[in-house]
Amino acid sequence: ELSVMLGVHRNTSRRYMKHYGVERKYSNLTNVDLDLLITEFKKKQPDSGIRYIIGFLRRHGLQVQHR
Repeated sequence: ELSVMLGVHRNTSRRYMKHYGVERKYSNLTNVDLDLLITEFKKKQPDSGIRYIIGFLRRHGLQVQHR
């Protein structure tokens, strides 16, 4: 997303971020808390997949690893 805004390839933006010490931080969230959030989301949207869940988390300001 940042790369698109800057008009450069994503590898270029990653290289510059690494060079200048800019890191992507993940939210400090326990597995239990994450499970509770996803459980609540699935109650409301039972047919939604992983992309919708990640979007839900991001809308709430959370950055999580996909694995």
